[in-house]
Amino acid sequence: GVIGKAPRGAMAYKFSPKEATTVLKDIKIQVGRTGALTPVAILEPVEVSGITITRATLHNQDEIERLGLKIGDTVVVSRAGDVIPQVVKVLVNLRTGGERNFKMPLACPVDGSKIKRDGVIYRCSNSQCGARHKESLRHFVSRGAFDIRGLGPKIIDRFLDEGLISDAADIFILKEGDIEILERFGEKSAQNIVEEISRKKIISLPRFLYGLGILHVGEETANLLAQAISFQISKPVDVLRVFRKSSLEDLQKISDIGPKVSESIYNWFRESRQIKFLDRLEKAGVRIESQTSDVKSQKLANKTFVLTGSLTSMGRETAKEKIRALGGDISESVSKETSYVVAGENPGSKYEKARVLKVEILSERAFLRMVS
Repeated sequence: GVIGKAPRGAMAYKFSPKEATTVLKDIKIQVGRTGALTPVAILEPVEVSGITITRATLHNQDEIERLGLKIGDTVVVSRAGDVIPQVVKVLVNLRTGGERNFKMPLACPVDGSKIKRDGVIYRCSNSQCGARHKESLRHFVSRGAFDIRGLGPKIIDRFLDEGLISDAADIFILKEGDIEILERFGEKSAQNIVEEISRKKIISLPRFLYGLGILHVGEETANLLAQAISFQISKPVDVLRVFRKSSLEDLQKISDIGPKVSESIYNWFRESRQIKFLDRLEKAGVRIESQTSDVKSQKLANKTFVLTGSLTSMGRETAKEKIRALGGDISESVSKETSYVVAGENPGSKYEKARVLKVEILSERAFLRMVS
């Protein structure tokens, strides 16, 4: 007969999992989509069953206490089911006396909210914390920012839940071995993701500023900020230095930067967690390419464009680049100061507002003639 899935007349044998010893360098806290805090072991790289392991989930505080784990310990790691890395034992006899106890934080590492305990799970008291953190990571890899293809929402969520990343800087230190051990990932897909991430470590200044996700700083504001910087920028710490030196008054002198936007920028570059984040981006190898002016003429100087609807001959980003190359400006909203609204297929509310304000509306064909 059969009990559940197990036939009474058959027996399954499993090989003992392969193990290796390594050193626990640190324990990081990863905040998941639901705000749950998960401790993740950061290990000296070690090979187990042909895969290089650099981290392993520790599940919760109770698991750390059960193992008697301290930062700096020599530990035995294996791959549960020959797949998921796990710490199985602490080699107490190899302790040197320099090991440190680990304690769960009292405040959320993402937004600083108070931590509450829910059974064995520690959770951020701000119900939106995990969701906001997830959205910030999605924004960071989006097409207008670092444009990391292959890191879609589902993969970002998976990496968060598995403890592979705790913030955007972790994306740039991912190893193939960290990814290919996950279910539905293989050696080739892991290699493709890591290679794509490596290619995107060098980024333009406007994209970098937009990717930081500063409140009120969209693509156009990021472009204005980049144009206003006269210093040579090559590293994230250079960006920090420039904006730390800028006062609120300095920021407000930049074209189209008002009090609310300047205050948001000013405060962002003075938050300790953001300073640490920029430092981690630099250590992960992120670099900013030299700024060169893309303006080829002043044909559209002092003209402001708003795009609405889908363009059939080019993507919206390409259209924006053409406008900027001719000295024009882009805006996301229609006002009396708008020079032209470019209307593609299925235009939205911006089209109607342009008609009300009597702003000139260009068809795609008219726009192409203007920028040719």
